[in-house]
Amino acid sequence: MSLLGRRHFLTLTAAALAAGVAPRRASARPLDDVMADGRLRVAVYRDNPPFSYRDGGRLTGVDVDLGRVIAERLGVKVDYMELTAGETVFDDLRNAVWKGHYLGGGVADVMMHVPYEKEFGLRNPEAVLFGPYQRENFALARNPMRVTQPLLAALPDEPVGVEVDSIPDFFLLGAFGGRLRERIVHYMTVPEAVDALVKGDVSAIVATQSQIEGALGERVKNFPVTPVSFPGMMTSSWDIGMAVKENSRDLAYAVGDVITATIEDGTLDKIFQRYGVTRNAVPTE
Repeated sequence: MSLLGRRHFLTLTAAALAAGVAPRRASARPLDDVMADGRLRVAVYRDNPPFSYRDGGRLTGVDVDLGRVIAERLGVKVDYMELTAGETVFDDLRNAVWKGHYLGGGVADVMMHVPYEKEFGLRNPEAVLFGPYQRENFALARNPMRVTQPLLAALPDEPVGVEVDSIPDFFLLGAFGGRLRERIVHYMTVPEAVDALVKGDVSAIVATQSQIEGALGERVKNFPVTPVSFPGMMTSSWDIGMAVKENSRDLAYAVGDVITATIEDGTLDKIFQRYGVTRNAVPTE
């Protein structure tokens, strides 16, 4: 089940047990402490491809690579804290950034993949949200021989794959007067749904664009991926950024400068390309 399903991601943002790999207890620290220690502890979600996941036992993904670049440009080494998603993003911020999980493990200096939204930030005064680096959205991936138009309303009376208990699942169950209800096929993960699309078990799937593209890889040329909206339900796009503890604003400024530099010099685009994912620029205000 995705982060969207487990934590009601969008309903909390209007639009994401710390199991740290480092054995020592850590605490969120201002920039000077990080520089003096020579290490930056970065929290990433466990089992969140293509952003953070294990491949053959090795931690990898967009957020993992970006965390490494941030540390390198600050002139320090990187440690990763793998975070299991809680029931809400509030839980995750508490566990990863400003308090830590009751089972121990400490907190990180920087948390990746945080919904960047003003109201959500105001409701979490213990953390500072900053550095949006991706605009995420829902998308439709289709077999063009069976679904000729990139529109949810154009879905035929054929199977449509979704991740169980995800936002697309909830929306499609009631959309268009329930016309698709009997045609929805549930999968535990988006990669499983993508495999079903490739094998022809379903004619289309609906999930986040990044998840679909990351799972399709080079096969994306055979299965067009198009952003879609969910009319009358909720926003269908949202921004992804980072978070630090409230007392680490100077660290946020420094990391934010790194993010800006990676956008300007093309490094961020290259990281996304490495995983077959489109980087959707966050509009400037």
